[in-house]
Amino acid sequence: MTGMDVEKRVDEWLQELISKGKPVELISFYEELPIRVKSKPISVEEKFVQWESHPKLKLAVDSFGRVYTIFKDPMYNQNRVLAADVTYYNDNFIETTKPKPFEEPRLSREFPRVTVSPKLPVKLLLLPDGEKFKEEKVYKVIDISENGIGFLSEKGEFSIGDKIKVKIDLPYGSFQSEAEVRSLEPQDDKEKTGVKFLNLHQRFRNFLHRYVMTRQREILDKIRLLVE
Repeated sequence: MTGMDVEKRVDEWLQELISKGKPVELISFYEELPIRVKSKPISVEEKFVQWESHPKLKLAVDSFGRVYTIFKDPMYNQNRVLAADVTYYNDNFIETTKPKPFEEPRLSREFPRVTVSPKLPVKLLLLPDGEKFKEEKVYKVIDISENGIGFLSEKGEFSIGDKIKVKIDLPYGSFQSEAEVRSLEPQDDKEKTGVKFLNLHQRFRNFLHRYVMTRQREILDKIRLLVE
């Protein structure tokens, strides 16, 4: 199977959607919260696709810059995640690159993740542990879930698989946990380090669950305010 074969089937699928006037679900993210809307493809060109615009989708792609959709591949009778980068948008349409197969961990998360906010601050303190991490250090938290936390670090400061000890301060309480570095992503001149909590007590998971639910409501209220 070649990439060209998949692209051809995706092209045929898009053309069929246009001819039948059928919408599909487009997914983007706003402050790590998935935004799902129904949208019809309007036109398909060699490299670009235009979709119906939507206020919530416009808000999401303005910050995230990418959309996803699910394509049921007729050759294998299985769903494929397709991704497309947004190249332009206005009130009438959203233009993207041609959707292509893509593996996106955000779409298969076990627990919902949210960004942190000044109204609901989160503090992460790295605790001394062994030879590599000898001093306490505070990091800026970017996002959080019941399962882990993402924070800003210096490039090369952490490696995949590092075991660390952290203290997390939430509006509802504090806890300490062992954690493992699972992801490293470039973030301008720094790195976003993603860690998974290890052997976390249920009481502390409840703190995290409460934070995520409260923050989700805050984000949804913000979305409603911005799109009305």
